[in-house]
Amino acid sequence: MLSEDEGPEAVQRATDAGLKLLAARARTRHELLQALEKKGFPSSVRAAALARLQGWGYLDDTRFGRERAASLLKGGKGPAAVLHRLHSHGLSEDEAQGALDSARDAVEFDAVAAARTALEKRGLSARPPDGKAWARAARFLSGRGFSQDVIHQLLGEPSLDPSGPDE
Repeated sequence: MLSEDEGPEAVQRATDAGLKLLAARARTRHELLQALEKKGFPSSVRAAALARLQGWGYLDDTRFGRERAASLLKGGKGPAAVLHRLHSHGLSEDEAQGALDSARDAVEFDAVAAARTALEKRGLSARPPDGKAWARAARFLSGRGFSQDVIHQLLGEPSLDPSGPDE
């Protein structure tokens, strides 16, 4: 016999809690599992509630990853930052990479154009005049998840002359 904490009523309460969390924003299976655990639901109840939510189509990690990756790419993030964010939501390496690849195709992502746009929005030049400005722009793009290849393609090579351009 199931205890009161593991019966159909508990599964319904966990399902309701999951629906409430999903109404606020999309979540991965991993995130919902953690949230239901924090609320004190036993493992068997969490599993049953998540199975219900997945069966109803409310819980789909593939769709979540693809939509989140597309949103981040459109928002000016580079591929490395997108992968990092997807991992933080609990997606595996393969799931995150698949989502990124799908999103790149869906939004026709051009890393150089996205990096250029990010620099322009930040008020930085794509061809900084001196080493400090180059380093600032490179750090900014790196922090946004753009690769060194994209950074060098957009900014060029850093100046080796510490004094900057001739005046």
